[in-house]
Amino acid sequence: MILAGIDIGTNTIRLLVTETSDTTHRELYSGRTITRLGQDLDRTGMLAPEAQERSLKALEEYSAVIGRLSVDRIAAVGTSALRNAANAEEFIAALRKRTGIEVAVITGDDEAKLTLLGVRRALSPGKGGEEDPLASALVIDIGGGSTELITTVQGRVETMTSIPLGAVYLTERFLRNDPPLREEMDSLRRVVSKELDAWERESHRRRDVRSSSCATVAGTAGTITTLAAMDQALTEYDPTRINGFILTRSSLDRLVNMLSVSALDARRTIAGLEAGREDIILAGAVVAQDIMGRCGARQMLVSDWGLREGIVFDLYEKHRSAGTK
Repeated sequence: MILAGIDIGTNTIRLLVTETSDTTHRELYSGRTITRLGQDLDRTGMLAPEAQERSLKALEEYSAVIGRLSVDRIAAVGTSALRNAANAEEFIAALRKRTGIEVAVITGDDEAKLTLLGVRRALSPGKGGEEDPLASALVIDIGGGSTELITTVQGRVETMTSIPLGAVYLTERFLRNDPPLREEMDSLRRVVSKELDAWERESHRRRDVRSSSCATVAGTAGTITTLAAMDQALTEYDPTRINGFILTRSSLDRLVNMLSVSALDARRTIAGLEAGREDIILAGAVVAQDIMGRCGARQMLVSDWGLREGIVFDLYEKHRSAGTK
């Protein structure tokens, strides 16, 4: 069965088309386009017309790809930007009219579940008897509009939380100078720390967050995978070099220090830093740095797979379940 999963994010829209069965998962197409759908959303509460149009054009191109590949089933999900925008339905209706694609706006918890599904399929072992690195773990997904935090203990999901720490929103709110002022960085760090403190309190897991649930810290999505690509100085993004890569705390600290004093023009020359992400990578990296610091983690296991892959796997499981009833 040929399946398509579309992740409509605050910063990036991603498409994955696969041929999937009980025994195979073959990628037919993988694409991502930075459209910055969440541009100015934190300030206005609305999707900007130009951001909508950029995103709609990208999705029209993806719709054409889906048509060429004779896709059997499609699942498209919207995350933080479409959860928060007062005019989200306007965008969803325009997409339906222009492509026929129906979008499901998912909750933060559902986003976390699908992300974990994708990450587990990428990083957890098969039947070889190896220890599962995600059995007791903290899995983080730093997106454009929110950060999802999933803790697992003894193979079970313990907590799933979505917090308003998105790389786009944080950049627009705090990092207005190029390069950012020290006071801007201080304000950014204070807000990140405040939100993560609240996460710890609300989960009632301060001791676990600092110990068993951080036996492994794993990260996915654009901020983390870009940092992994930068750490390796990749001149071309290569998923096989990202999946399973270990990003150390010392490397992350080095990258944050470099980015915090670099102007945008200088960042555009950094190997591994995806074009269109040079302005928001610093804010996302600060979120990752704070999380690793409070866990006492010296390294992070990186997954190229995440929400987009989880969408496809979930779509296949739903098809299987429907077929067995």
